[in-house]
Amino acid sequence: MTSNSSYNNDKVVQGEVEYPATDPASGAFFQADYKKNEDLKMMLDGSKDSLKLEAMKRIIGLIAKGRDASDLFPAVVKNVVSKNIEVKKLVYVYLVRYAEEQQDLALLSISTFQRALKDPNQLIRAGALRVLSSIRVPMIVPIVMLAIRDSSSDMSPYVRKTAAHAIPKLYSLDPEQKEELVSIIDKLLSDKAPLVVGSAAMAFTEVCPERMSLIHRSYRKICSLLADVDEWGQLTLLNVLTVYAKTFFPDPNDEQYSTDSDEPFYESDSETDGAPKKRPQRAAPLDPDHRLLLRAAKPLLQSRNSGVVMAVAQLFYHAGPAQELAPVAKAMIRLLRAPVEVQSVVLNSIAALTVNKRTLFEPFLKSFFVRNSDPTHLKLLKLEILTNLATETSAAVVLREFQTYVTCSDKVFAGATIQAIGRLAVAIQGEAETCLNGLLKLLSSKDEWVVCEAVVVVKRVVGGGATSARAAVARAAKLLRSDRLAPNARAAAVWLVAEHGAEHPRAAAILAHMASNFADQDELVKLQLLSLAVKLSITQPDTLPVCRYVMTLAHYDASYDVRDRARMLRRFILQDSELSKHKAEIFHVHKPKPPSQSNFKDREQFIFGSLSQYIGTTAAGYRPLPTAPETAQGARLRAEPTQEIESPPNKHVSILSQKDKTFYSEPESSGSGSSSSEESSSEESSDEEDANDVDKKVEKAKEANNYNSNSGTSDTDSDSDSSSSDEESESDSSAESSEHSTEVKEKVPEKSESKPKPEPKSNEKSNLELLLELDEVASSLPTMTPTCGGFLSPPSVGSGAYGDDAITPVPPAWTPTTTTEVISRVTSRGLAAARRWTRAPHLYSASMCAVEITFTNCTQEDIGNININKKTLTGSRSIHDFASIAGLAPGASASTTLGVDFQDSIQPVEFTVLSSLGEVLVSITPPVGELMRAVTMSEARWDTEQKRLRGMTECDKKAAKPADGAAICKRVFETANVAAITAEGDLLRFAGRMMSSQDLVLLSVNIASDSTRVTANCPNMAIASLLANQVAQAFNT
Repeated sequence: MTSNSSYNNDKVVQGEVEYPATDPASGAFFQADYKKNEDLKMMLDGSKDSLKLEAMKRIIGLIAKGRDASDLFPAVVKNVVSKNIEVKKLVYVYLVRYAEEQQDLALLSISTFQRALKDPNQLIRAGALRVLSSIRVPMIVPIVMLAIRDSSSDMSPYVRKTAAHAIPKLYSLDPEQKEELVSIIDKLLSDKAPLVVGSAAMAFTEVCPERMSLIHRSYRKICSLLADVDEWGQLTLLNVLTVYAKTFFPDPNDEQYSTDSDEPFYESDSETDGAPKKRPQRAAPLDPDHRLLLRAAKPLLQSRNSGVVMAVAQLFYHAGPAQELAPVAKAMIRLLRAPVEVQSVVLNSIAALTVNKRTLFEPFLKSFFVRNSDPTHLKLLKLEILTNLATETSAAVVLREFQTYVTCSDKVFAGATIQAIGRLAVAIQGEAETCLNGLLKLLSSKDEWVVCEAVVVVKRVVGGGATSARAAVARAAKLLRSDRLAPNARAAAVWLVAEHGAEHPRAAAILAHMASNFADQDELVKLQLLSLAVKLSITQPDTLPVCRYVMTLAHYDASYDVRDRARMLRRFILQDSELSKHKAEIFHVHKPKPPSQSNFKDREQFIFGSLSQYIGTTAAGYRPLPTAPETAQGARLRAEPTQEIESPPNKHVSILSQKDKTFYSEPESSGSGSSSSEESSSEESSDEEDANDVDKKVEKAKEANNYNSNSGTSDTDSDSDSSSSDEESESDSSAESSEHSTEVKEKVPEKSESKPKPEPKSNEKSNLELLLELDEVASSLPTMTPTCGGFLSPPSVGSGAYGDDAITPVPPAWTPTTTTEVISRVTSRGLAAARRWTRAPHLYSASMCAVEITFTNCTQEDIGNININKKTLTGSRSIHDFASIAGLAPGASASTTLGVDFQDSIQPVEFTVLSSLGEVLVSITPPVGELMRAVTMSEARWDTEQKRLRGMTECDKKAAKPADGAAICKRVFETANVAAITAEGDLLRFAGRMMSSQDLVLLSVNIASDSTRVTANCPNMAIASLLANQVAQAFNT
């Protein structure tokens, strides 16, 4: 096909001569249909698969080059039914790119994608799911949810990985599906395929990063699979595990915990001296699960991916013992041979580390020497690191390097080097004189910018207590007379003379010289000259005339700052002034040493290696690490999944021996048998891994007795048993969290009892019966109709789950009586309107707030036909019009009710009111407290719901303490439409429910001795934050 010129984009044929398509001599640039893809459309409309494949390859090539190929969408989407697998895969790649832009055409192929989800080829199944999740239409959310749920149990790890990638897309399209998506994520995190675990962790961070308890069940499995996951999966897992370690493990650098490694990484290192070494007695050693994480992550320091290395460094920095950071420093030094972009991130992180942990990088001092080929920003970072690492022993080497850097042609870098020399002089007292002598030599440089920078730095060094201040003053005086300095450097030189040379006879001459052109000086220089005049009046009283002259010049200066400073300092010069008696005590006192700190000192508060640390401020989406607990938490929950480990079915091992194995026990064989079992297990569903232990024991006993005879049905039985047990485990896991630890204690002794009797019906069913059961189950599933609403959403917990403990709407405890003007009679030529919140749902829809609007006729004539004309609404917000008012007599008023669905947003809704007087704009902005409805529940239910809404969905504020509990309740009721659950005691509880989303809103007020703590919990974090702020402000007023 490449020889056919009609399908070749590389050459244009004219006559008998072939020209390249990019050659202007070909004339192709002037053709109307040049590169219009008409030939591609013809190829896609043809009947030959070879032409379609060639066309799709060229289209994907256009996309890879960044060209727009959206005009080919109708021709491409028709080939989604092609039987050629290669063509279908490329069509799916194209549709993933343009499905969101061409949603209407993509929806026409929904049925094709659904059929492709059952295709035998795993690439087709994954591609179909990827395209489905890329069509961002709310109408197909139930279909996509069902596809993700089915694909999460697919036999292929690649399809399960694609399902994990589709979860964040669906969540961003419909956040109400969060609970069901979380259950799928929990299932994928327990997957045994390394290909799936990394993608599941990515979905976890996007959907529910606050639910760290989901990691308990799969924590040890994730640690064991960490080395086998792909590089970007390792990066995501390490970030998740870092947060997990900070949440559930105590700080290993705390005084009561050991900071030494419990065991060497390799066992052979423990007996290097022929006998085990005696270790000191420790009060609280590192938690075994904590040590397991550090051991699993340490080999990844040798990864070729720099992001993985930085993630491991982040883990060891925040959750590892300080004594184990040496390998981390060595790995980061290795990354300095990476590309420039990587070096920038690594050097930035090292600069932040060297502020407080400089001993880690002191052995690698020469690795930070600047090269001529380095970009300027890398030079500045290395200069910062060298300055932080400099000590009294290495200062000579660093200063020798700085001496070379000063002569660099890069002005920015040379100026930063001069400032670094000044920092060294202040930080290391033994090198202060050496640094000052070098800076004084720079004052004689021919480059003005070097001189200016050196003067500013000399000011800082001399202020730090250097003994060569007199030489610096003499040099500064000489420079001031030559007028070579820039304004900032001139101001620094004047300060130097005023601070350390006021007794010198040349100081008066300098003041007289500068006063001759006082009006032309910079504002900062003028302010320093005023300070010099006051100090000269103290040390050299005979210079009072010059000092008064300078004050007079400043009195008439154009700058009001200079005039104000002169007005204040003139009192110190006048002899009869009371302030002149104390001017020596004010201006001639010993000043403290100026601080010399790194620019990276404040970056320690951010997560190591994060974007916020890189830019030095909090970035959007930044989540700080939680505070480490005092004791390890969740150990029993992490130990629970270890009992599911079993040997391959062809190993005749007793059941009792399997029960006694712990998580840290090694497998009995690691030969070819185990590798083959791993290869076969990668194609199995992750549901089989979560089967019940009792069912597994039954299957093992039967396989040992009659393995060959039942080989045909064992797989089917295990699938059915695993699916049923998985459903049971999911239903059990959704029970109350308070009983979880009790259930674990009860399950452990049951497994040590005698082997239960096998149930005969589990293996007596034939394949035909199982297929018939699958048909019955499939027929009972809901029909995948886009208009059926949220039938895939998890059922809401009603009164059946809690008995009498239900959430019940109640009337408002307080109803506002005040009104707020929304239409001024001035702007509307006589029609006034005020609104009042009724705190009741509208009759038209329960999600709408009923707003009472009262119209008043302030004119002398009748006003008729008052109604809503135009509405300006964004998103899915809506307005139900009030009934039209036919007429309003002069001085009369009429009230009507308006229904507004704010969609849980405090953004204003705007509409126009039309009347016989004309049209006027109305804007209604709701307080956050009016967007909810009061509900009541029991205290136990309130506590349970609040535990579910911890973390990112919680916001608390400190406020003043009102008079008593009744006053607190009154302020709360005035601020928000909530009901009181408990109105007495030190903890007052309130509850409400959002009108639109029906999200639960919990408010608590913790009363202390002198203040109160207001805490708001809501799945909508913005609502929780706004409500807590408004209630706290109500308490403070």
